[in-house]
Amino acid sequence: MPCQWYQHGVCTSPKLPEPTDAVVNVARCLSEKECKSCAYYTEAIQSSQRLFRKERLKVYTPIHALPSTIAIECPEAVVTKIETGVVIAYCQILDRPLTKFEAELCNKFWRECPYRYIEHT
Repeated sequence: MPCQWYQHGVCTSPKLPEPTDAVVNVARCLSEKECKSCAYYTEAIQSSQRLFRKERLKVYTPIHALPSTIAIECPEAVVTKIETGVVIAYCQILDRPLTKFEAELCNKFWRECPYRYIEHT
């Protein structure tokens, strides 16, 4: 069984400030014994710390790729670079990547987002 923090080519360990592929060693991440020796491995897991679904992310570059300088203040959105080098915004509430248009809306109007209220009720 692969490391619980290895998701879609990136390390999502809570020990990292944000998900990244910079610390990924596929051989180690896919080995249950090897992954436990990684500096970013931790046993504790909370469902809110899981950033991506188990199935593969479906990213279509023309609608999902964002400039590398984008920042979204919403605490439910994660801006990350995936294994292909594309920068995406991922909504943890919707459990999917955001399109360019949605990312722009999240950046401007995240306080009024109706999905945030669904999550906290």
